[in-house]
Amino acid sequence: MFPAIFINRLKEFLVSEENLTQIAVSQATNISPSNLNEYLSGKHLPDFQNFVSLLEFFSCSADYLLGLTDIPSNEEKLLPVPPFAPQFKKVLGELRVTQYYLVEKTKKFSYNQLQGWLKGNNEPTLPCLIRLAQTLDCSVDYLIGRTK
Repeated sequence: MFPAIFINRLKEFLVSEENLTQIAVSQATNISPSNLNEYLSGKHLPDFQNFVSLLEFFSCSADYLLGLTDIPSNEEKLLPVPPFAPQFKKVLGELRVTQYYLVEKTKKFSYNQLQGWLKGNNEPTLPCLIRLAQTLDCSVDYLIGRTK
């Protein structure tokens, strides 16, 4: 199950690095210690920005941290994550997928959700990122612009 794998992978990263404390990760990622503790205890999942901060700090793929692959990073170089709205527009264009398809055909998303993401008013939650990637038949790393 996704949240359990995410928590275990996050804990593995913390344990595998010598002298790495939650405080050090918190300071390096600008994630509050209480938020980081909530992620590690499974009380909450990170928002999009904190998730990206964790990816960049641990230099791992989104798909690995989410438990969608067992490979910590792709062979190709992981790119910095661009703002989600333009990246999402780009992916929809590249894959030739319409909002209509995402809403009416899949029944997984609402127009309001999509418009919020496309206009940059908000970003998807981690479960929505996974559903989007599965619906678009792509990796989460590709969806968020971490790989080409």
